[in-house]
Amino acid sequence: MTKNKISTKNYHLKWLSAAAFLLLLAILLMFGNVVLVRDYRLEEKKYIEELVGIIRTNAPNLSDSELIQLVRGGTVSKGTWEEGKSLLTKYGFDDDYFAEKGNELLRRLIWYNAAIIVITGGGFFLVYVFHRRRVRRRVEELQEYFEELNKGTYNLDIGYSEENELSMLQSDIFKVTQLLRTAVDESRKKSDEMTRWLADISHQLKTPIASIRINLDNMIDDPDMPPELRKEFLKECSMQLEWISSLVQTLLKLARIDAGAVEMKNEEMDLLEVAREAEKKLGILSEIAGVSIVWEEEPGGEEVDPATLPKAVMTGDAAWQLEAISNILKNCIEHSRAGSKVYLSMRSTSVFKELTIRDEGEGIPEEDLPHIFERFYRAKNAKRESVGIGLSLASGIVEAGEGKVLVSSTRGKGSTFVIRYLT
Repeated sequence: MTKNKISTKNYHLKWLSAAAFLLLLAILLMFGNVVLVRDYRLEEKKYIEELVGIIRTNAPNLSDSELIQLVRGGTVSKGTWEEGKSLLTKYGFDDDYFAEKGNELLRRLIWYNAAIIVITGGGFFLVYVFHRRRVRRRVEELQEYFEELNKGTYNLDIGYSEENELSMLQSDIFKVTQLLRTAVDESRKKSDEMTRWLADISHQLKTPIASIRINLDNMIDDPDMPPELRKEFLKECSMQLEWISSLVQTLLKLARIDAGAVEMKNEEMDLLEVAREAEKKLGILSEIAGVSIVWEEEPGGEEVDPATLPKAVMTGDAAWQLEAISNILKNCIEHSRAGSKVYLSMRSTSVFKELTIRDEGEGIPEEDLPHIFERFYRAKNAKRESVGIGLSLASGIVEAGEGKVLVSSTRGKGSTFVIRYLT
């Protein structure tokens, strides 16, 4: 049941309870008035019966019809009426006496109604006072709860299960408390990660910067340095600067993904063409490493010409997915032995599109496998120049494109990366 439904239910219950109370009070008053009037009529009936008996005894000449007509209030002559009134007045049965009889009934009705109102109203007041005290106690508990929150204590649970406004408020406070606690934990985690990342980045930059400084100092200290040696020093500085530039670019991409500033396009793309573009992009690197990039029909199957493979059309951002696939393919090439191969295969279904990249390298140690997508994580067999953010960037891009990167590895036989996109 949602909060709005609970609130509406409680609202209706309150009004129904008030209406039921007023209806009960009205029923009690009506019942009491009926009982009083009934008793009064019974007394009147008994009085009339006694009166008729006396008249019949003392006036035997009066016919039954005349007697009944007299009791029912039949008409009498003015003289007879005046004589009766005079006789009644003589013995104290005047207008004041009969008015007092009517007032007696009225007083009985008033006292009964007043007693019912006082009793029910008093009970209602006591219930109201008890409820207000209970509400005040709950409000005080909420105040104490907020005081604990101000002290930074978020591990609190109110534990009420009633469905009323205060309970819903307490539930909302508890939810906000949990959100605050999660936010604080995430903030601390992000702060710790940022501190660790800055330390890792500083560590990664130390080596190339020191190398550049040494080379520059050597050239400054030796103005007569041979041109060939000076050229080697400048080439080394250029390579180190290129490495730093690549690191900075990768970090900027990671920062954009973390900040949600990357807007992935949702346009039609062919995953097969993107993979072939990544193969072409890394062609020179594979030649230098002596590693061949080949396509196979399926993982472990026969080699095929990628031109004969069917298209794998899906929606996504081709440029960013090219970046992710290139990083994973580059990682496989760098961890492959000269003369080995890196295999690519494609699988396309109505549910997903899947690109598999596997190498014949030394494999990933089992203890490193769960951490290879973590930033700045360097496995035991990582290259000296490895920073540990290429696979992290690739995983972040694929996940931003509603995909997933899976990895498996066997020591001495190689690693397999499966990039799967839901369609």
